Amino acid sequence: MSRKGKIPGNERIAAVETYLRGEDSLRHLAKGLNVSCRAVKQWLQTYQSLGPAGLMNTSTNITYSIDLKQAAVEDYLMGRGSYMV
Repeated sequence: MSRKGKIPGNERIAAVETYLRGEDSLRHLAKGLNVSCRAVKQWLQTYQSLGPAGLMNTSTNITYSIDLKQAAVEDYLMGRGSYMV
């Protein structure tokens, strides 16, 4: 998902899976990794929607077709999706 993050993808995955197992809180994980709690919440949302692969660093940006972008906007406007902040 991200190109070059401060935290490697495998560490992001480990943190999210630790949280999902109920072994630690998002706040404590964020503090231990020296990132914001908001960043860890974003990792969690990405993990839940795209799976572990969504947290891995990539060397290029992902490109989406105009049709896919249009469908996403229409879904959002119809209330079938949400905007992640």
